Amino acid sequence: MVGFTEFTCFLMRSAMKKIDRYLAFQLEEYGISVPQSFVLFALLEEDGSTLKEIGTKAQIDSSSMTVLVDKLENEGYLERRLDPQDRRAIRVFLTPKGRDLAGKVWDLAVDFNRQLHESLGDTEDLFQQGLRRIIRSFD
Repeated sequence: MVGFTEFTCFLMRSAMKKIDRYLAFQLEEYGISVPQSFVLFALLEEDGSTLKEIGTKAQIDSSSMTVLVDKLENEGYLERRLDPQDRRAIRVFLTPKGRDLAGKVWDLAVDFNRQLHESLGDTEDLFQQGLRRIIRSFD
């Protein structure tokens, strides 16, 4: 019988815990969390997104989005504005300070992604294809 520590889901969770701890440590310098960095990245790609759009793209639950955005807004990294076409919708924008922070954190993420790529070597493409298949199978 195989022990549970050999289950694929256990190994994936174990790897993600190590990745989360490593990234959290790296982001301490900037005073933000991993999920907050994903909010910044989503806005780098599409500034002026709604909370729902950011949450969907960054895989963050809507119940967590408000708290994350509140903290980033209180630090002056982003701002909320009413959508001129739909007054019920609120759009989120990076401030210059937020854009600067997002750029620095992006560089850190790119470097970390490069480290992961080097760890996986020639198997990276297959690994990513496998992860995408797993993700699709649970949609």
